[in-house]
Amino acid sequence: MSRDLEELASKGVHDKVFEVVTRLPGNRVLDVPVGPGALTRRFLEAGKTVTAGDIDLEVFRLARGESIPNFELVKMDLTASEIPLKNGFYDIAVCVEGIEHLENQWNLVRNLNRALAPGGHLVLTTPNILNFTSRFRYFTEGCYDHFKRPLVVGKSIASDMDTYHIAPISYFEMQFILGTLGFEILNLYANWYKFRNPLTRALHPLFHLSYLYKNYRDKKRGRGDFLWMYKLALSDELFYGDTLIVLAKKLRDC
Repeated sequence: MSRDLEELASKGVHDKVFEVVTRLPGNRVLDVPVGPGALTRRFLEAGKTVTAGDIDLEVFRLARGESIPNFELVKMDLTASEIPLKNGFYDIAVCVEGIEHLENQWNLVRNLNRALAPGGHLVLTTPNILNFTSRFRYFTEGCYDHFKRPLVVGKSIASDMDTYHIAPISYFEMQFILGTLGFEILNLYANWYKFRNPLTRALHPLFHLSYLYKNYRDKKRGRGDFLWMYKLALSDELFYGDTLIVLAKKLRDC
């Protein structure tokens, strides 16, 4: 198998995902989108049986003309209403840096739910648009970190039109989608903690005070107590984390 494979993800994402996946029960792994195959190679070397899929199989570089045991490569359009996946077959589904490229994120999660066996696990990653630097960039520039240039028909370069992030999704939106479609989030991780320095640490309490006031106002107006949500928004994973890495469990079919 090829050893020189580009990791099409932010630094540390593949390491954390691999660490999470190898702690989970089950051997049948779905890896979509697979890209060049760097993460799939690590799963195979760990003894997993892997199905990998992508819309552009020309990008795949793990094995060209080689037969790999316990491995299947399938052309998959993740925007299709029904992705060609075996129903209830996989123990673990991995989607690294894919959901932010899709126009219909709900459809992807529905298909991954369908593909997972009862009690199976989903590991999903996406750029964290709630971290401090992303919030500051949105305040000053009107766009999130990892979504730095707006796409403009007829003006953006072709490579951006084909591969750019088009659908930023926050942790709380992801929580809503997963919860609605039969998943329970078990844990939240980050690949690394971006700009966790004396300045951002000093500003952290100001965010905390603003959230306390907002929660007080919500409760006073009868809108409920959401302090748990504000505390989560200030967790290291959301306030400093560069990429969100979510571990969820399938509780039911959707």
